[in-house]
Amino acid sequence: MFGTVYDLSTILILWFAGASALTGLLNIVPRFLPRYGMAPEWATATRPLTLVFTATGLFITLLFRADVDAQGGAYATGVLVLMSSAASAVTLSAWRARQRVAPAFALVTLMFVYTTVLDVIERPDGLRIASLFILGILGVSLVSRVNRSTELRLSGVSLDPAAQQFVRDAARSGALRLIAHRPDILTAREYRDKGREARLKTHLPDGGPVLFLEITVAGASDFGAALEVRGYAVGVHQVLRASAPAVPNAIAALLLHLRAQTGIVPDVYFGWDEKGPLTNAANFLMFGEGDIAPLTREVLRKAEPDARHRPLVHVGG
Repeated sequence: MFGTVYDLSTILILWFAGASALTGLLNIVPRFLPRYGMAPEWATATRPLTLVFTATGLFITLLFRADVDAQGGAYATGVLVLMSSAASAVTLSAWRARQRVAPAFALVTLMFVYTTVLDVIERPDGLRIASLFILGILGVSLVSRVNRSTELRLSGVSLDPAAQQFVRDAARSGALRLIAHRPDILTAREYRDKGREARLKTHLPDGGPVLFLEITVAGASDFGAALEVRGYAVGVHQVLRASAPAVPNAIAALLLHLRAQTGIVPDVYFGWDEKGPLTNAANFLMFGEGDIAPLTREVLRKAEPDARHRPLVHVGG
């Protein structure tokens, strides 16, 4: 009788612990991983994510042959690391707020860390299993980020009144021509020289209005930010400026937005980058930059399958 009650109690404890962990994952994963490109877009939906986690749980149960003792090391290590991390976060928060209880929180954190270290020494299998899961998560996250890198990565595009006026004035000529410019030197002379260089190297037609486009990288890990474009006049030159997680994706999103607003297929003009392809690819994945021209064209190709309505990318140099 006692053995039966003990077994039932153990099953219920593990069941509630698993349900609690599943609930936590369903709250955290859709809010953060897809937003930072570390999971597919469908991971924002709860139902398919529940099926994935349930299937993973069943796989682990079969792998350990439903042996509670065999899973105990990995479970204990995971719980202790979680509690140590949470205690550390609370301690740091209290310390920054200069609360009187901060030393007490620090003592509790040390106890959790000490217990975690002892558990890892006594049962290293838990650390090995946890490490495999961490490597798996990092691998899936990297693959997902690479696959999603050519998405538009923006939830919307908006232009301030000055930028809207610049676009309306340019559209009256029947064409929308934008020159991509790296926002380092912001003088009227720099814009004049950049315009001459674009006309010389990319065969930009003489005459007609030209808009300069400048994108600075902000929050390179974000996959759901809104693009806010502001218009600035620098001498006689009209400049559109914005901040975005990735430069090529932001340029592509803006071009598609301008096409939808004006009915004109825009043209954008670039110069070639001098860095190597591997360096540019790494810069794009990690910092949202890289060789902007071909990446912008690839984002546009995926976003607009019809080449007749796709904004045109011109490169020279």
